[in-house]
Amino acid sequence: MKKYILPVAFLTLLSVQSAFGQSIFDDAKILSLDESNGTARFKALGGVNTSLGGDISSVSGNPAGLGFFGQSDASISFNMLNNNNKTSFYGQNQNKNFAKFGVDNVGIVLAFPTAYNQDVGWQNFNIGISVNRQNNYNDKVVYSGINSENTLVQSLTDAMFGSPSFTNDFKRSYLVEAFGDNPKEYFPIALEGDPKGQQVNILSGGHKYINNFSIGANYSHNFYIGAGVGLLAYQNSYSRDVYERGWTKTTEEISPDNPDSPFLRPGSVQNSYTDINYALTDRYSSESTGYGANFNIGMILKPSWDWNFGLTFTSPTWTTIKFDDYLDTQAEYYQDDKTTNQIRPKYISEVGGESRDYSIISPWKTAIGLTKFFGRGLISADLEFVGYDNVKYVNEAYNSNSADEHAINMDLKNIFKSNFNFRAGAEYVFTDRFTGRAGFNYLGSPYEDTSKGSYIGSLGLGYIFPNAMYIDLTAMQYESSTYYDVTYTLDDIWKSPAPEAEIKNSRTNVVMTLGVKF
Repeated sequence: MKKYILPVAFLTLLSVQSAFGQSIFDDAKILSLDESNGTARFKALGGVNTSLGGDISSVSGNPAGLGFFGQSDASISFNMLNNNNKTSFYGQNQNKNFAKFGVDNVGIVLAFPTAYNQDVGWQNFNIGISVNRQNNYNDKVVYSGINSENTLVQSLTDAMFGSPSFTNDFKRSYLVEAFGDNPKEYFPIALEGDPKGQQVNILSGGHKYINNFSIGANYSHNFYIGAGVGLLAYQNSYSRDVYERGWTKTTEEISPDNPDSPFLRPGSVQNSYTDINYALTDRYSSESTGYGANFNIGMILKPSWDWNFGLTFTSPTWTTIKFDDYLDTQAEYYQDDKTTNQIRPKYISEVGGESRDYSIISPWKTAIGLTKFFGRGLISADLEFVGYDNVKYVNEAYNSNSADEHAINMDLKNIFKSNFNFRAGAEYVFTDRFTGRAGFNYLGSPYEDTSKGSYIGSLGLGYIFPNAMYIDLTAMQYESSTYYDVTYTLDDIWKSPAPEAEIKNSRTNVVMTLGVKF
C-alpha cells in the first residue's frame, strides 16, 4: 500500500487549526479501529470471538462466551511489538528496529454454577473482568540525507505568510530577510542550493485500553447470552524533529533580493550572521488523552455439538479527549561545519501551542460468527460491520462554534465510509495437552478514497500443564506497507520539489498468555 503523509509540524506552523483538524481525523479512526483483542489464543485464531467462548477474550469480545466456562479462570498476556522501518532519502538508506514490551491483557472469570446441576435450564451465571489493550501505537522512524535542492528555512518562510506572531518570532533567528520590493514576504538567508545535512526523527506512542465488566450465562448448553460495560482509556502521542545543518549566504548572495538589507551593512548584528554555519531544528509534538464508555451484548446459539452461531453488538463509544500540541524552533550558529563552539546567541522560538477539549463518538459495531467443530479441532470465522461514516465530533468548549462543529462532521462523513472486517481461524488438538492454531484478520479500509484494507496473519501454540495451568504463544505478522513522508512542504513559488522519504514498514507482534483454571 502506498500513501503520502504530510508532516503535521508544518501544517501547524501554517495554521494550528489544521493540525488540530488532523488530530480529530486521527482520533476518529483510531478510536473506531480495533486491530486485535484478548489473549494469545484468540489472537492466534485471527481475533475471532463472536461464536467461540471459554476464553478470557470473551470478557471484551462477545460476553455470551462467558457462559461456556465450567470453572474459574485467570490469565495475563504479555507482548513484544517490533517495528522495522527501512528508509530511503536522497540516496541514503537506513534500517531501524523499534521494539516495545508491554502487557496486552489481564483478566479473570469467576464461574457460578446454579444450585441444580441439570442439563435443562440455567447452568451458570459467570462474571468476567479484564483490562485489554486493543491498540498499540508505538513506532519510530529515522531518516537522513544530503539535500542540495532546497532548505527547511524556505518552508518556515512560507509559514510566516499570514502569521504575524510567527513572523515576528522567526525574524529573531536571522535566517530570513524581507524582499526589497515586497517587505511583507521573506526569503531565506540560508543557502537554498548548497548541500545540507538533514535528518528527521518521528516518534509515535500510546495505546487504547478498555476495562470490561461482563456477565454471561448458559441455558441448557445450547443457548448462551451475555452483556458487558466497557470503560476506555486512550492516549496517542506524536513528535517530529526536523534537523538541518548548512551555510548562510554571503552579502553578495543576499544583495539581489534586497539591496538595502541590514545584512549588507558591516558592523550590524545581521551582518554577523552572514557566511556562517547554522544548525536548525524544528520540533512539533502533540498528545491526545481521553476516556470513554460503551456497552455490548451478545448471544451464541449451539444447535448441535459441532456448530456455534454467534451475534454481538457494541454501542457507540463516547470518548472525551484533551488535545495538546507544542511547537519549538531552535537555531545554533558556528564558524564552520567542523566546530561545536557557538559563535552567536542561540535562537529559541517563543511560539508555543494550544490545548483543546472535544469528544469523539465512534460508531457502533455488530458482528456475526460461525464455528464448526471437528473431532480434534475447529474452524471459526467472524464478519464485522463498522459504521465509520457515523463517527461524530463534539466541541466541548463553552464558546464552541456550531458551524465549525458541523463542518468538521461533514468532513468526517466525506472522509470515512462504513466497512466490513473479516476474521478466520483454525485450531487443531495434537494431543490432550498440545494445540496448534492459525488465523487471518482482514481490516477493511475506513476511507472513501480507497478500497484496499490491511491484514494480519497469525500462528500460535498452546500447552496445558497437569496442574491446570496453561501457556499460549502467538506470533502476528502485519501487512508490510510502503509510504512516503514529506519532510516539509514548499510553496510553488520556490519551483523546487518538497523533499520526501520512502519508508517501508514491517510490523511483528509476539504475545504470550499465562493462565490457571481453579
